[in-house]
Order: sequence, then structure tokens, then C-alpha cells
Amino acid sequence: MGEIFFRELCSSDIIAVKHMLEEIWEIDKFTAGNSKTANCIISSILYNDLITQNYSEIAVLDGNVVGVLLARIKDSKNTHMIWTLKSLYYSLCLKVFKKNKAGCMEYLRVEQSFKKLLVQNSFDSELIFFMVNDNIRGKGVGKSLLSHYLDKCRSNGVVNLCLVTDTQCNYGYYDKIGFTLECEDAFRLELSSGPTEHKTFLYSYKL
Repeated sequence: MGEIFFRELCSSDIIAVKHMLEEIWEIDKFTAGNSKTANCIISSILYNDLITQNYSEIAVLDGNVVGVLLARIKDSKNTHMIWTLKSLYYSLCLKVFKKNKAGCMEYLRVEQSFKKLLVQNSFDSELIFFMVNDNIRGKGVGKSLLSHYLDKCRSNGVVNLCLVTDTQCNYGYYDKIGFTLECEDAFRLELSSGPTEHKTFLYSYKL
């Protein structure tokens, strides 16, 4: 394995991050295999996260992005105008998309559940987006990304931080590394493949 190095995310990385998200996240359950719907949901997720974050780091191996961490530290936000416009565009697409509209609406229910958990609580920082390529897991990439983020939090006087996740992600990982489950939200998704029980979780971590 070659050397892994870390740097701040830039606009040219976004396509690679979208591909990672497509591969890792079970998007098909919302899209029924429709590629346009998949692109709309994935783009909405990513650009919403990009305009919320003010801290980013990616892990690169052999020229390929293999890990990503986005976070908000304190209250300042990213003001990248192109990302803001794309976030608005894809959020609107989700609401007016005619093909597989039901799948889009069910995804929006998950998004609303995330927001509900966050509104009910207050933290100095939020870990917004954290993803490591399946092929590189166990090599310390995720641990390094998280360690760098926590160091940045400490240097900015962060006392407590949070993250929201759901049953589509490896949420048990956060239990193992010392995060505390604060609350959860359970509901049923009505998908093309049939009804599915779904949960979202709010985790916290004290520094």
C-alpha cells in the first residue's frame, strides 16, 4: 500500500466524494435503481453538508480519495457561493422530482429526522460527514481523520460535539470509540421494496 496523506477538501474532489457516497451508502432503497434520482439525493446530501462545514479533511491514497471528514466548529459557516446555489438547486429537485417522487419524499423524512435531533440539542461542534472507503478500513485512516478533527476542536475551545447518523451507517463504531448515544428517532419508511424500519441517532462526545 502506498503512502496516505491528508489535506483540506477542494472543489476538484467533489466528484470523487460523490462516487464514494454512491458506493457506500445504500441509495438504491430510495431510488429504485433510477440514476437521476440517485444523483439528486447524493448531490443534495453532499452540497448541504459542504455549505454547513467550516472544517474539512480528506485522505488520499495513490491519487484517489479514500476518506472524508467534514465538520462545523463553533457557529461560522462556509460561504462558497457555488456550493450554496447547488445545495438550493438539488434541494428543490428533491421536492419537485416526478420520477420516483415517493423515494425522494421518504429520503426527506430521514433528513427532517436528523434536523429534529439537532434542534433539540446544543453543541460547540458537529461532525457532519465522515466516510472511509471500504477497501481501506482497518488501516487507521478513519482514526487519523477523527484525531485531526478532535485536535482542531481542542485548539478552538470546543467542549462538546455531536453527530447524527442512522441505520444505513456503521453507527456502532461510535459506541466503540467513546461517543455517547443521546437520543434516537424511530419511524417506518415506505419504499418501493416494501416498508422498512429506520432509526436516526444523535451521538455526543466531550473533550
